Amino acid sequence: MEAILGIIIFLIIILSFIKLRIGIAIYLAYLMLVPYMQIHLAGLTFSYNLVNLIILLAFFFEFKVKHNYKINFKPFIPFFILYAGYFILMLFSDGTPFDYMIEKFRQNIMQIFILAFVMWNVIVCTPSSTKLFRNVCFICIFIATIYGLFLTRMEGVNPYIMSVMNITGNEYDIEYLTRDTGRMFGRIASVFLHPMTFGLYLGLSFIFICSYFKKKANTNIYILLILLVITLINVFTCGVRSVIAGLGITGLFYLLLLRKLKAFIWSAVFIGIIYCIISSIPELSDYVMSIGDTKSTNIGGSSLELRINQFSGCFDIINNNFLSGKGFNWHSYYMQLHTSHPQLLYFESLIFVILCDFGLAGTILWIIYSYKMFHYTYNLGKLKQTLFPLSLFIFYLSYSCITGEYGYMQIFILFYIIMIGEIYVTQTSKSQ
Repeated sequence: MEAILGIIIFLIIILSFIKLRIGIAIYLAYLMLVPYMQIHLAGLTFSYNLVNLIILLAFFFEFKVKHNYKINFKPFIPFFILYAGYFILMLFSDGTPFDYMIEKFRQNIMQIFILAFVMWNVIVCTPSSTKLFRNVCFICIFIATIYGLFLTRMEGVNPYIMSVMNITGNEYDIEYLTRDTGRMFGRIASVFLHPMTFGLYLGLSFIFICSYFKKKANTNIYILLILLVITLINVFTCGVRSVIAGLGITGLFYLLLLRKLKAFIWSAVFIGIIYCIISSIPELSDYVMSIGDTKSTNIGGSSLELRINQFSGCFDIINNNFLSGKGFNWHSYYMQLHTSHPQLLYFESLIFVILCDFGLAGTILWIIYSYKMFHYTYNLGKLKQTLFPLSLFIFYLSYSCITGEYGYMQIFILFYIIMIGEIYVTQTSKSQ
């Protein structure tokens, strides 16, 4: 298997210098279907960082040496603000070694932004690339969801991920995945290393597919419908209840964005009634109310009470540095040393991560970042065009606030760039 992955990486590198958009498309598929890159090839070890650097080099060769195209940074301004703020806060934090923070900061920048940045500029200069990237996403969604349905019959066994684990040397945690967790089919990770990542992918994919139903001229409606149905089935069979909650929150925000207040109120009332019914049935309450229980196999107890307790624990952690927190990626550093926190467990909410790592200043920074994202996306085009990119961001936020942030931004930004790329191409074609 490692040899096959090595050949694919070799193709990505070669094609990136010959036909950049083809190399990018293959790399996009690799990131969505292969959860590992530490491949030994021709005496070199190809990791995400090295391949990203090569992709960036191929991009500058194509854009500056061959054609001298203008480089566009606009969609990344909110992200630049966020990460510039991170860097400043790192200088004032006091809980994480500075060299550790710098290394994690570098990894974040390279893994989150390089491919998205290159994709965006390829779309700007070659509008037809949107169709290529979109179709790659559709193919990847189909493969991941079909395999996810196949795994409902496997009782926790995932042959593909087990093969990947054999390469990495990590242990396959079948106890965490099996059906004795109170889930009918156990927890399903499909082509990802963790079920929570698959859950995020399903939610983003669902919104991504929905965004193309009003663009029937570009995509076959029956293909979209099949993809949507398969994805929705996976939402209910993957064993990650946070996806349902995230999509529910996103649906309510979608109605608000459309200014359908009556539908919003009725939907909120319906959800409230369902909540009351579930709360009155102990077995059902234990199952559903444990949304966000990402690590423990035990089902039961009050998740709301647990989360309130964890939230208050964040302030105990940062009591010595309330303003700037413990440092960039402190929560990961802590878990490397201690596995889990006695009160915050695995930092299973983006809110906990922001408070502990960046304190009050980090919270304000995230509010500014979210506002900038909404403002930029909302003004890209008409509301009917920007509804789904906005919904995508809402889902990312809601899902991360329920489950934590485990590298989710890297997946979110790929879908986001393709979706706003479609809007950019449409707006540009109308103005010509």
